[in-house]
Amino acid sequence: MKVIAPFRVLVAVLVAALCCYAAQPDLEKLKADADKGNADAQFALGFAYANGTGISRDFAKAAELYRKAAEQGNVKAMNNLGSFYADGVGVQHDDTKAAEWYRKAAEKGSPLAQDNLGSCYLEGRGVAKDAREAANWFRKAAEQDFSNAELHLGKLCYFGDTNFPKNYSEAAKWLSKAGGHNVAWAQNTLGVMYQEGFGVKQDVKKAAELFQQAAQRGDAKAQSNLGFIYYEAIGVDRDLIAAYKWLTLSGNQGEVTAVKMRLEVEDRMNPEQIAEAERQAAEFRTAN
Repeated sequence: MKVIAPFRVLVAVLVAALCCYAAQPDLEKLKADADKGNADAQFALGFAYANGTGISRDFAKAAELYRKAAEQGNVKAMNNLGSFYADGVGVQHDDTKAAEWYRKAAEKGSPLAQDNLGSCYLEGRGVAKDAREAANWFRKAAEQDFSNAELHLGKLCYFGDTNFPKNYSEAAKWLSKAGGHNVAWAQNTLGVMYQEGFGVKQDVKKAAELFQQAAQRGDAKAQSNLGFIYYEAIGVDRDLIAAYKWLTLSGNQGEVTAVKMRLEVEDRMNPEQIAEAERQAAEFRTAN
């Protein structure tokens, strides 16, 4: 089962991590504070080097500063150093060291590190593969309202894994939380669960609402599912124009099922309806 790569998660979260410094940090002050051993300054300066913020990008220097901060107990630096080892950025790639640094931060309560450590266990990177242990770490982060972990735990419960059986009711619980954070994959999958009655009471109208939410965020499978229910009048009134619109948008993203279904829908439409559906699809693409 695929999970979100740790380094991509890292970049998204790091921006907020620098709240104690200005958006354009005073690099001379950071350097002076870092030289004095200030862990927060070492972390912030490492971030500046990693992202090229007001200074030439230097991943090796960033890794050095993250290490100094991490060795003083800076939790964000521990996690980020782990991500550097996981991706071979600024240091030689080493999954074992990545997991070690994730664990240090995870044990101090960092939800990002807990999620990253869970991913290591799920994929067997730097540690022995263990889906149950992965779930334990995902749950710790998810219980802190960390949306990536909610998604990962929901996926694990939905698909199951070695020594971890499927649990649709638990999947619905965590995917609902992730969907509440506007995670399109979670919204679409939860829609399927409501449509089929997997782990929840069957509710086709609720399914339609969830497909709509995910489709509006550009999820190709949700757009295909939404097109299908408009065509078959499942939880919504039949609407060939809406069906054609969403199937077009999905098909343009490579969903083969949507392409085939659109041909069937098209056979039941007149030229004016097709033109309107194409106009709406183009309007959506322009706006999104």
